[in-house]
Amino acid sequence: MKKTNLILLAAVFILTSASGIFAQMTVERRVIEVTGSAEMLVTPNEFTFKITLLERIEDKKKITIETQEANLKSELGKIGVDVAKDLTVFDLTSVYISQKKTKDTLGSKDYRLKLKDLEQIGRLQEIADRLNISRLDLVEATHSELPRFRRETKIEATKAAKNKAEYMLGAIGERIGKAVFIKEIENDEDDGYQSNLRSNNNLSSNSNTFVIDGQESSNKLGFSKIKIRYEVLARFEIE
Repeated sequence: MKKTNLILLAAVFILTSASGIFAQMTVERRVIEVTGSAEMLVTPNEFTFKITLLERIEDKKKITIETQEANLKSELGKIGVDVAKDLTVFDLTSVYISQKKTKDTLGSKDYRLKLKDLEQIGRLQEIADRLNISRLDLVEATHSELPRFRRETKIEATKAAKNKAEYMLGAIGERIGKAVFIKEIENDEDDGYQSNLRSNNNLSSNSNTFVIDGQESSNKLGFSKIKIRYEVLARFEIE
């Protein structure tokens, strides 16, 4: 019986000692928690337009969607646009169904046009005016290498967090250790290429002045730069 009690006491002593050591290790682990952020402004190089064709009556004659579409494709081809690739129907609801039985019915059809050449974009407005296109709207401005820019911005945000931890600890004579936790903070401002578009994106034939990088012109397109911003939360050991 005494032997059994001694064994039990020894086990309790070991467990207690281990718990104490573990608690001591936990308390002694010192960390610093910081946030780091970075942002980048990117000039768009890919633009998506919505073109709306609306049937109209001119000199008592209906100008059909088919006629306007053929003219549009012809004019776009003249400025080097690959209409087979870059001009598509905007969505299923935009498909025009000809009303043969009711000749006075006026239909409409929306198209999606993707452009990368700024010179083509400038001449697109001229085409819209010349063909009397109902609406020409800029619906998206983005960049072909946006994923790379996102990655680079996240890296810079992480570096900023480490740099902050280093100079904060240096101010009190401490040194930064290894990272023990890094988390990306959710940011509603990410991918601001849609929200940053100017409110008056309607490039109809009655539109006025457009802007490219702050330069005003009567026949240029207006857009804002894409703002990419990321913030991270990081914890580092204090040596």
